[in-house]
Amino acid sequence: MTAPTHSPFHQRLMHALRSWRRRAAERRRSRADSRHLAGMSDHELRDLGIGRSQVSALLDEHKY
Repeated sequence: MTAPTHSPFHQRLMHALRSWRRRAAERRRSRADSRHLAGMSDHELRDLGIGRSQVSALLDEHKY
C-alpha cells in the first residue's frame, strides 16, 4: 500500500506557512539586532568603528 499524498492545495498552503514563519523569525531577529545596536555604549560603538550619530541612519537604512 502506498502512502497518501497531499493535495497541491495542501502543499502550497504548507509552503506559504513555512515562508511566513521564516519571514517572521527574520523580522524578530532584525528587531532584536536593532535594539541591541541602539542600546550599545559609545565605547562599544567605537569598537565597531561607528559613532552614535550613525546609528539612526543605519537603523533607518535597514527598515522594511
